[in-house]
Amino acid sequence: MKAVIKLQLILIGVCSAVKPSCDGRQNGAQCFRVLGGAVDVQLMDNVLQIPRFRWKRNNSVILYWRNNRVITRKDDRIPFFPINGSVRINDLRRNDSGEYKIEMFDRNGKNTGWKTLQLFVQAPVSSVQLVHECLSQLQMKVSCVSQGDSPQYSWTLDGHTLTDSELFSRNTRTNIIVLRQNISGHLVCSVRNQISNSSKEMNLNYCVEKTSCDGRQHGAQCFANLRGAVDIQLTNNVSEIPRFTWIKGNSIILKWRKKKIVTPKNDRIPFFPSNGSVRINDLTRTDSGEYKIDMFDEDGYMMGCRTLQLFVQAPVSSVQLSHDCLSQGQMKVSCVSQGDSPQYSWTLDGHTLTDSELFSRNTETNIIVLRQNISGHLVCSVRNQVSNSSKEMNLAGCGE
Repeated sequence: MKAVIKLQLILIGVCSAVKPSCDGRQNGAQCFRVLGGAVDVQLMDNVLQIPRFRWKRNNSVILYWRNNRVITRKDDRIPFFPINGSVRINDLRRNDSGEYKIEMFDRNGKNTGWKTLQLFVQAPVSSVQLVHECLSQLQMKVSCVSQGDSPQYSWTLDGHTLTDSELFSRNTRTNIIVLRQNISGHLVCSVRNQISNSSKEMNLNYCVEKTSCDGRQHGAQCFANLRGAVDIQLTNNVSEIPRFTWIKGNSIILKWRKKKIVTPKNDRIPFFPSNGSVRINDLTRTDSGEYKIDMFDEDGYMMGCRTLQLFVQAPVSSVQLSHDCLSQGQMKVSCVSQGDSPQYSWTLDGHTLTDSELFSRNTETNIIVLRQNISGHLVCSVRNQVSNSSKEMNLAGCGE
């Protein structure tokens, strides 16, 4: 029986010594643990090494060991295990954080040294929630919501760290970012602290602009964003037009008769009888074209017709500027942007570029060539009928 007990004690001591949860044998050690959890602090390998010691937090003695026994008042939350020289703190609280100090003495009570340990008790980060909203300029604000102590945030889009061309506000260490116009992809927010981590992902579609068009005017023209939405006002009140058919090409989109839609319902193109408007969602390029409304009275006699031209365009993307010096000291600057029918304009220090600054004179293209020794604050602006964007740079002239 004694041999069995001895074997058990040896095994327990070896396991704890090999893998201490928190190594207080190293002076200045740091330890991070979960609020409400427990921590084992390894004070020594063997109590025989240190005949006497005091373990303190600030000026409060937690544990006093002398003559092979604990002589301070026992705290059930903080037991000491002489067999392996470790102390445990159960049910960790925030006020358990702080500096712990062990003061060591020989058998005669002479101080033989001391060691400190910093304990940090933290609440783990919670599961992450992503919340997004579109701002007035079609940027997208995304908030990463997580509870916990000292959270640190990081963001990726399609697997890469967000770049300046994607971020309208650049700090990705906070829980809120603002993305530029027309940014989409697989967005991930990761949150971590010293004891835990969590993340959340979402497939992000860029903010689209809802355009309004007045289809009550014959021959009206309307421009709308690709993948956006457009509201077309067909009439002030459906009681004005008892019957009508709305057509694109030879295809009937909407037929209204006897105060109801008699064509099959199209979820992408709802009609709102309350205000006489129709909406086209998730616009595609094939939605461009001429739309016609044929209007009839109660008896089916034609009262007239109106047409509307709809143009669906991809908005211009964020702009990139690149420049290089030519052999004669001129500077070639390229303005790169995606989108349909982009129109370019350039300014230098707030004014339109002049002939004395331009080597090639056309500023309506995406490439200009500046004369020698031209410097200043250059801005390229790109726009089409549905959007605009710009990029600026401080330009130093090319040396010979």
